[in-house]
Amino acid sequence: LHWKPLGVVVPRGDADAWDSANAGGGVALFDSMWNGSNQLQQFDGRYWLSYLGGNRFGYEQTPLSIGLASTPDPSQPHTWDKNPRPVLKSNDADARELETETLYKSYIFRDESQSLGAPFVMFYNAKPAGGSERIFAAVSHDLVDWQRYGADPIVENHPPKGQTHGVISGDPQVVRMDDLWVMFYFGAFWKPGAFDTFAASKDLVHWTKWEGDDLIAASEPYDTPFAHKPWIIKHDGTVYHYYCAVGGKHHHRTIALATSRQMKE
Repeated sequence: LHWKPLGVVVPRGDADAWDSANAGGGVALFDSMWNGSNQLQQFDGRYWLSYLGGNRFGYEQTPLSIGLASTPDPSQPHTWDKNPRPVLKSNDADARELETETLYKSYIFRDESQSLGAPFVMFYNAKPAGGSERIFAAVSHDLVDWQRYGADPIVENHPPKGQTHGVISGDPQVVRMDDLWVMFYFGAFWKPGAFDTFAASKDLVHWTKWEGDDLIAASEPYDTPFAHKPWIIKHDGTVYHYYCAVGGKHHHRTIALATSRQMKE
């Protein structure tokens, strides 16, 4: 509940770097088991994160690509070691038609069964010029070299009839609940506002989208109009749902929390 900023782990790159203007990361290889250890896992003796990066200043200015960084010790605030080049880009030769403008938030997890043919799976949202953001898959054997999986997005939503701008399905997080994979993600603009929802799958390819109430939606001054972009864990019997809240007079962005039971301040 109480957090203290300690330092930057993924700074922007040098002036001539591909990530000179934007670098926003999220941890990789987090224990996928729901109500599990909630700990980071290692690969090759290191801990990993993936991040979106770009060289145009401003909020999520296109094009953005996906980078990788690692460290032998994530417990202390220090700069993680970046891979020198993006691992996925919108102008890759094998980029799908629906991801040719920019790539956004990525989430990397380990699939011990290698059901997609590799031990590491990445889900990420991406879009074409002027289009909707959809969630795609890629796989890897070493976290550095990635191959896109499948020709189509694994999760997408569509604008309502008559709407001329795109919608968003993005920022996936994947957990394992018994025999199901559950993907938390946020949606925006296929109905009013931005909100967190989920989908479920038995094979990581075919997903059934939840159509009931949102996991979180705008309800407070600090998260109206947008309550979105989930990170959800279960710890000691309580579900903690962290999310990006956009609200107030100037629409400031903050990290907010909803819990499954009342917590003491």
